[in-house]
Amino acid sequence: MKRNKFLFDTHALIFWNNNEVVTEEFINFFDRHALQGNLYISSISFWEIALLVKKGKIKMENVELWKSEILTNTNIRLIEPTVSEMINSTLLTDHHKDPFDRLLISQANNNGLFLVTKDKEICTYDVKTFWI
Repeated sequence: MKRNKFLFDTHALIFWNNNEVVTEEFINFFDRHALQGNLYISSISFWEIALLVKKGKIKMENVELWKSEILTNTNIRLIEPTVSEMINSTLLTDHHKDPFDRLLISQANNNGLFLVTKDKEICTYDVKTFWI
C-alpha cells in the first residue's frame, strides 16, 4: 500500500509545530504522519522564516534553535532543493510571484509529495495540495 507523503508550506510548518491556527484534527493527522516518516520540510522554509523574523512579520527568539528542536524532536525529514528544482521553479507560469512557494511547488512535484498549504495561488498550479 502506497503511503501519502507531505511537504509543509512554511505557514503549515509553523502552525503545526506551534499548535496554532489549525484544528486538533490537523495536528493529530500530521503528528501521526511525522511518526511514520511521511512529513518533509524544505530547507528553504527556514530561510523564509528567518527573513520574516528579520522583517518583524513573525516573532521568534531563535530560528536556529527552533529548527534544531524540530529536526531533533520529530521524525520529519529535511529536503534540500536541487538545481533542477530551482530552475524548474522559474519555468512555472506566473500565477504566483513568491519564489519560496514556487520552489516548494517544484520540490513537491519532483518528490511526489502533497504540498500542505492554505495558499489559494499555489492551488492554481499542477501540484497535489492538501489541507484539513
